[in-house]
Amino acid sequence: MAEQEGKPVEAAWAQAYLRQSHDASVGRLFRGLIHNLNGALQAFSLQTDLFAMANEQVQGIMEKMLAADMPSEAQTLARQLSDLLQRRAGALGQMQEKVRSCEQTVQRTLLLPDFAQMMGTEPYTVNSIIRTEVEFLCADSFFKHKVVKDLQLAADLPPLHEGQLALHQLLFFLLENSLAAVRGSDQPRIVVRSSCAAGVTTVVVEDNGPDVPETERERIFAPFYSTWNGHLGLGLYLARKLAAELGGDLVCEAGTAGAAFRLTLPTA
Repeated sequence: MAEQEGKPVEAAWAQAYLRQSHDASVGRLFRGLIHNLNGALQAFSLQTDLFAMANEQVQGIMEKMLAADMPSEAQTLARQLSDLLQRRAGALGQMQEKVRSCEQTVQRTLLLPDFAQMMGTEPYTVNSIIRTEVEFLCADSFFKHKVVKDLQLAADLPPLHEGQLALHQLLFFLLENSLAAVRGSDQPRIVVRSSCAAGVTTVVVEDNGPDVPETERERIFAPFYSTWNGHLGLGLYLARKLAAELGGDLVCEAGTAGAAFRLTLPTA
């Protein structure tokens, strides 16, 4: 009786965590996009500032050249070049203003307390989801600087049209699990492979952390079961749940150097 009463509670906790994870996934995508956009804007802003400084220096050199005793033909060419630089300097000022405006927009966006987004209906591929989640997980300094990220992605995977956000969540759970597994490795490595055959798209996430014993490979998908300190034990449970909702399956198997998780999805 107690066991039966516990199941609805367990299901409610899992559902609540899934909803929270959904919101976190959207927020992570948003923060990642803004982070990448902000980095590009900073680089562009730096280059426009450097170009403005170089332009001023060139203008100074041109003035000295015009003041020097040069043949009339050379002076004419130097004056034409100086006029051209001055016109470009005006356009550069407008460019800098627009860059500053974009930077302010990004900063205001980062202050938003909440963010809701509906994923688009445009076709996408599994590879694009993998690359995005790997890039966004680089916000973790250990993952970015210490972990070798080996992406072996098949070319020309068929496009998908639904379940984009769910797939983002699912792959994040798998990558986060592998990241926890390799934190104690001397040479941490995570390999992600994608392929498609016979109407089935397959993604394998493998790491060189501790292997999962064969007797435990099914148990790790149970809710609230975890071997990592500080983890709730819902990531793999929800990953398999999401895989089932997408019409696929998720299993754990022996990898080359550690554990491997194989996700299969129907291409249709």
